[in-house]
Amino acid sequence: MSNRRFSFIEASLWAAVVYLLLHVPYIEMRVDELEHPAPREQPPASTPKPEPSTEYLNMGKCFHMPRSLCPDETECTKVGSLAVFCCDLDNARLKEALASAITQNTTYLHVLNATIDELDISQSLFRRLSSMAFTDGSIGNIVGKFPKYSSIACLNISNNNLTTNKLQPSIQRPFAYLFNMSVLDASANNLTEFPLSLVHSNRKISVDFSGNHYLPCKHFQRAMDTNNSSLLTFLNYENTYCALDINFNWFRDLRIVQIEHLKKQKEVNASCRNIKPANINCTCMPTRLEFQGADLTNAVAVDCSHRNLTEMPTELPLNTIKLNVSYNNITSLQTVNDPSYDHLRHLIVDYNDIASILELEGTKFIDNFILFSIGYNKLKTIHTYVLSNRFDTSGPTFSIAGNIIHCDCNTEKMLKPWLLENLKNIPDYKMLECEDGTPVVELVESNVCHTPRDWTDYIYYIIGIEVLILVLLISKVSYDYWVFKTAGYLPWPANKMPRLPCDWLCE
Repeated sequence: MSNRRFSFIEASLWAAVVYLLLHVPYIEMRVDELEHPAPREQPPASTPKPEPSTEYLNMGKCFHMPRSLCPDETECTKVGSLAVFCCDLDNARLKEALASAITQNTTYLHVLNATIDELDISQSLFRRLSSMAFTDGSIGNIVGKFPKYSSIACLNISNNNLTTNKLQPSIQRPFAYLFNMSVLDASANNLTEFPLSLVHSNRKISVDFSGNHYLPCKHFQRAMDTNNSSLLTFLNYENTYCALDINFNWFRDLRIVQIEHLKKQKEVNASCRNIKPANINCTCMPTRLEFQGADLTNAVAVDCSHRNLTEMPTELPLNTIKLNVSYNNITSLQTVNDPSYDHLRHLIVDYNDIASILELEGTKFIDNFILFSIGYNKLKTIHTYVLSNRFDTSGPTFSIAGNIIHCDCNTEKMLKPWLLENLKNIPDYKMLECEDGTPVVELVESNVCHTPRDWTDYIYYIIGIEVLILVLLISKVSYDYWVFKTAGYLPWPANKMPRLPCDWLCE
């Protein structure tokens, strides 16, 4: 029993020796390999995030493709794995084409020349987009509403014949929930409302409204005046215009101006608030650019009508050329001597209580005015010599209708001829009337020239009578002499007259 156990142990030992002899070289090799660490197996490189070529990303965010790359066989094509480009879609094909092309990874979309009646921007297809563009097409209405916290950073809806009326009331603030949006291109449309919600948010954003000529300037002005205006950048600035609603004097007008004009308007508004009397809230606006020597300045028009003024305003903005103070209670024009009136060329003071223009004598205005309207005031006479040198040219216009003149002989002799002589400069000359309603130009001398008579008015009659009496006396004496010589007697009453000592001379 013991011999068997010994043989088993011995055999096991020999087997172990053989095993060691066979495997020792390999163990040594692995130890050597441990002395020189083997290169670690690297994980496979991550696949780069596919993006559209940068040549199709405007400002790094806005995906836009040219028409030359429109797909030939299908309406939509993928650009990389993140972008989709579609062309020439209509109502029937839009939803189907987008549904088949847009995947969960799609973040860029450009649809070119889509002719659709309705674009529903609340579709789930648009939820993951960071750049959404519908350009150069025709969109009847935009309906729905962008979802809250939308990912859109760039929205391009340019050149789609869009008007503000095509935005449903629910999205007339369509950008309110686009908290990530930093670029909006709505150029080449017919919008009439500026999205003021853009400047009410505290984010930096660039907008392009060029080609929308009827966006009200007051909306742009409000956006520029807001505290957050530094966050707002206008793209294509030189070609961005707005509609300026002009209410000046008695007319209204709509002028299309470049928005650079609004910066000048802001400066003018600041100086307009300095007009005295204080707090009369006059309206000031730039009218045109003028050269003064080598300098280019902005001419200003000021409207202070209907302000219950009792005197002319002072401290007008620099280069004020037009001033309207009609429908007030002004009684004097003396303030026109103020230096701020030096450039004034148009003055409208209709419907006030002004009684004289004498205070304008010697002022720069009276020597250089283009329009002076003083209708419906309390002028009783027109001092023509104040204006005598201004009507040498046909340019100036003087309006005086509605004043009731005290008419006398001097009016007929002086004012009437002056009106007729300058009728080209006084378009309403026929409407200047006397106190009895007679137009001044229709005065008749015999009706107004009545002066009290004295004895000198009859001197010619007296002289005539004396001459007549003298002729009669000479004729009578001559007749009496002829009768006496021919008949020998004197006719009556010579024969009744007593003889005088001088009669012998006749005998």
